[in-house]
Amino acid sequence: MVIQVKYPALNIEGLKSLVNGKPLLPILFITVACGACSGFHAIVSSGTTSKQITKETDTCLIGYGGMLLEGVVAILALSTLMVLTPSEVKGTDPNQIYGRGIAGYLGVLGFDFRFAFGFALLAFSTFVYDTLDVCTRLGRYVFQELVGWQSKWGHYGAALVTLSLPLVFLLSTPEKAYLAAWPIFGTSNQLLASLTLLGISMWLWRKGRNPFITLIPMCFMLVMTFWSLILLCRPGLETLFQGRSLSVQGLVVTIGSGILCLLALSLVVETIRIVVVEGKRR
Repeated sequence: MVIQVKYPALNIEGLKSLVNGKPLLPILFITVACGACSGFHAIVSSGTTSKQITKETDTCLIGYGGMLLEGVVAILALSTLMVLTPSEVKGTDPNQIYGRGIAGYLGVLGFDFRFAFGFALLAFSTFVYDTLDVCTRLGRYVFQELVGWQSKWGHYGAALVTLSLPLVFLLSTPEKAYLAAWPIFGTSNQLLASLTLLGISMWLWRKGRNPFITLIPMCFMLVMTFWSLILLCRPGLETLFQGRSLSVQGLVVTIGSGILCLLALSLVVETIRIVVVEGKRR
């Protein structure tokens, strides 16, 4: 007896809509964000994971397993768009897109669509809210370190400052305007990952070990991220040079991308300076 299974159809148009008219390379790397290589995970692991393990060797297994699961999430996200038609993707909320795609996969395995759709929405909400929580905590940590607020009231003050800018943005823009700033999250995440690899490369070099293990992927990620930032900045800069005004969303994307470019460049220049200075000493 031959059993025929109806698999979801591959629809490359759904993948094209992922980048909104921009080239798939390099925008793809900042779109899948944590699924490519996560800078936020690097910060979290240095500040929180280290407090949750019994011995240092556990970090290798935990970190590797965690990023494998992140990669699976990225593959599912991209595959979700590739099995949906353009009409199902265009103008639809991201949670609905993800939910329908996952429900389509589970439907092949015999799961009821309503159950699979609800399960997918629950998983999506978990990812999103966890990201918001982590970003808020990391923002508070970083701000406290910058200004030296280590007291009890410093925790509340740093949290208030961290939340004030997103609050102003949400109150001054139309509904769902946060989607315009989503690429900034992806680029900042990938930029943090590349800079983390840069720091590890410097550590390996100073220890006399082979730094190219992390230096080569760092260069690739840094190029992809800078390329993406330039593409994000260009529309806003062209609009300003033409004497026209930008919306709040446009300003956030343009200014945010520009600041990220400058910060990353400063760190790269400082790294090169240290390498040159220490090279002369040796």
